[in-house]
Amino acid sequence: MSSEYDPESEAAAAMKRAAASEGADRQRLIQLALAWHHLARERRTNDAAE
Repeated sequence: MSSEYDPESEAAAAMKRAAASEGADRQRLIQLALAWHHLARERRTNDAAE
């Protein structure tokens, strides 16, 4: 899978933004970070299978 995004760094950046946020924004950014984390895990799994 080729992409211009690095899911691991995107997850880390979203968590940093979440830590600096409050309320609904914080929750939304945590969910975003989790989504990036899942993409990174899937990418590692797919790369290992090849």
